[in-house]
Amino acid sequence: MQRDGSRGDVLGSGGRLLRKIAGPEALAAALDTGEPIARILILEGAGASGPSRASHAVAERAKSLGVPVCEESAREMRRMSEGPGAEEILGLCGPRPPGDLHSLMDTTGLVVLLSGVRYPTNAGFVIRCAEVAGAAGVVIDADWTEASRAEASRVSIRAERFLSVLYAPSEDSIAAARRGGRRIVAVETVGDESPWSVDLREPTLVVLGSETRGIPDHLLSEADAIVRIPTRGFIPSYNVQAASGMLIGEWLRQTTS
Repeated sequence: MQRDGSRGDVLGSGGRLLRKIAGPEALAAALDTGEPIARILILEGAGASGPSRASHAVAERAKSLGVPVCEESAREMRRMSEGPGAEEILGLCGPRPPGDLHSLMDTTGLVVLLSGVRYPTNAGFVIRCAEVAGAAGVVIDADWTEASRAEASRVSIRAERFLSVLYAPSEDSIAAARRGGRRIVAVETVGDESPWSVDLREPTLVVLGSETRGIPDHLLSEADAIVRIPTRGFIPSYNVQAASGMLIGEWLRQTTS
């Protein structure tokens, strides 16, 4: 399914206004005008069922300019496309995600720090949630094998293609956030503020702790605000997936005009 010229604002965060562009003609026009393109997705395969010659030509032109181009399955292209069918080629216009901690913290969008999270599936959920909402990135402080990192990527539907996913110690992340002028908001059961009472519109680092131990005291002491998500049940806290979703959703509400 082709929809040449189809465009839509994807998000505006982290100093990055990203737009999804569908079809070879629209992408060729974006290249003609010098628009920055963060990444291109193209339907994999060749022949009658594969991408058209025009799509291939645009992809090769983009590659020559240093744009990352990913071949994707029909299923993935359907997932990323608007409407019932799969686009042949899609582009994400805007600056590329920062590749290092200091550059990430210098952006203006939301950054989430997962401090000591044990399970890659939980991290994958948070990464996907952050990307869908338009956050600038996720930093993970975890001593994981490559297999565990790959599992987090799989669960997130490889969302690291579209936002920064970095691995760094919590202390380094908080120091970089301070240098970048970020406010630090921790999510913990000892908090005295609710998510909707904290201003998340300014550059913010949201810190979430491990599934069993929470956030260490020495990191909590660095927070400008400690948020406690209200509960009514007997169990005193939400899991990290739910907690991150609530904070990211509240950030999205506050920053959506």
